[in-house]
Amino acid sequence: MDVRPDPETSLAQPCIADTSLLSNFVHTGYAYLLHRLLPEPVLLSPTVLDPAEVLLPRPYTQALRSEFLRPLHMASLPGYEDYQAAAPLIQGFALGSGHLWRPVELTSQEAALAYELSEKRAWDRCRDSPGRYRRRRVGPGEAEAAAVAVCRGWTLLADDQAIIDLLRCLYPQVPVVRTCALLQAAARSGHVPCAEAAHLFNEVLPGRGFYVRKGEQVLRLRCSPPRCAWEGPS
Repeated sequence: MDVRPDPETSLAQPCIADTSLLSNFVHTGYAYLLHRLLPEPVLLSPTVLDPAEVLLPRPYTQALRSEFLRPLHMASLPGYEDYQAAAPLIQGFALGSGHLWRPVELTSQEAALAYELSEKRAWDRCRDSPGRYRRRRVGPGEAEAAAVAVCRGWTLLADDQAIIDLLRCLYPQVPVVRTCALLQAAARSGHVPCAEAAHLFNEVLPGRGFYVRKGEQVLRLRCSPPRCAWEGPS
C-alpha cells in the first residue's frame, strides 16, 4: 500500500533531505522555510553534506564527498560562474550545523541498504509490483537519505524521481515530501505568501533547470487554496 499522508503530518517527524531538494531551497534563498516547517533541523547524510568538509578552503581541488558543497568550490572556476550567486548561500547554510541542519552518521545496516538502492539490480525486485517502473540511476546522496528514512522510520525530503519510484515499489510505508508539497505547506502555514511560493516553484526553479514532469504534464503550484496541480500543455 502506498502511504501518502498530508505534508504537515509527515513533517512532524524527523526529516532527512537529499541534495536536489536541499539545493532548491538554499540556492534560492528560501532555506529558512525548512527551518520554520520542521520541528528540528533538517537531517543530512555525509554524502549530502559532510561536516568534516565544511571548513575546507576554496577553491578545493581534491574530490569532495559532499554533493551540496561542490557548487561552492566550483564557483570560482572558469565555466561555472552561474554558481557564484549561490555560493554565499551555500556557505551560510553549511556553517549552520546544529541550527539549520544536523549530520547523520549511517549505521552498517543503513550503509548496506544505501549501496543496494544505488545498484541497478535493486529494480529487479519491482518486476512483479503493480505499476510501471523504469530503471533509473539512484545517486549516492539520494540512496543514503532513503536508506536512513527506511531504517529509522523518518520522512524523506526528495525530488529525485528515481529514488521516489524505487521507494514506492520497495518501501511504500516511507513518507516522501517533495518541493512543491513543502512550498504548499509553507503557504498554508503563512510562512510565505502563496503567490511568492508559486513564483518560486513555477518560474524561478524551472529557470534553474528544475521542474517536475509526468509525460506531457507539468506540476505547478497554484493558490486559492495552495495546491500542487498537474497541468497539460496549454
